[in-house]
Amino acid sequence: MRISIKSLHYFLSAAERGSISKAAAALNVVPSAVANAIEQVEAEFELKLVQRYPAKGIQPTAAGKALMRKIRHLVEEYDTLMLEGAELRTALSGNLAIGYYAPVAPAFLPAIAGPLVRDHPGVSLSFAEVDNERAQIGLLNGDYDLILFVAENVRAGISYETLIEAPPYALLPQDHPLASRACVEMPDLQGEALVLLDLPVTNEYYRGLIDETGAAANIVATASTHEMVRSMVGAGVGCSVLNMLPLAPVTYAGDAVTAVPIRSSVKPLKLVLGHLGGKPRRLLQAFTDAALAYFDSPDAQALIVR
Repeated sequence: MRISIKSLHYFLSAAERGSISKAAAALNVVPSAVANAIEQVEAEFELKLVQRYPAKGIQPTAAGKALMRKIRHLVEEYDTLMLEGAELRTALSGNLAIGYYAPVAPAFLPAIAGPLVRDHPGVSLSFAEVDNERAQIGLLNGDYDLILFVAENVRAGISYETLIEAPPYALLPQDHPLASRACVEMPDLQGEALVLLDLPVTNEYYRGLIDETGAAANIVATASTHEMVRSMVGAGVGCSVLNMLPLAPVTYAGDAVTAVPIRSSVKPLKLVLGHLGGKPRRLLQAFTDAALAYFDSPDAQALIVR
């Protein structure tokens, strides 16, 4: 058998006090529990660790004294571990690692993270931009405490809270004939030069939308970043289809672009906050609460086009 920490603790308490009854009183247990623990420790090591004196208590043997030093260190390390674990669970401090697959995350993550870091000096946040699959694998492997990702092909073991559902919109140069429309349908984009965001999940999603045009797609460019797509559209390279909207109406290059909602049968993309379930540490819960509160506010509605 293997000895429990409790048995080692009972043995150490009795050996240090030279008395089973005094150890039992200090530990708030019956003397027989302490006596059994001593027997278990001696049986495991196959050594006589204490000498028993009727009516006088116990005395550690030479072997007992040698092991007491190691047991004391082990028990102290265990107590420290339990204390630090409790602090990790309850303290609003420490680092939170967050993986995100959200092309416009810079538009909303600072609003969520900023107050948490400013109001709690012991808090630090680590953000990593990854694709949808790597975000989920990273959460399951322990690389991330939380992930922001699109709720498609969610892996077993991951729980999530829905943050926002983002319907598709057409991104157009400001002077495009369709830019003044209240909404468009995908057939309206038939024949238009298209610039597509080429990322996992979104690639398949946008090609499903393009199928609604009823014609072969005229894809003139692809890009792996949201802002590159916007800049290409602003420069007049073509139109695009996106879901979430940065708060700035101009591109990095300073060109104005217009977002027009698309009437489509294709479901919106759902951005979610993923975690492993169970009772979370306090910092994780605080970030989750802040994210849910932000996406329940009017500010979040500026990120989508209805």
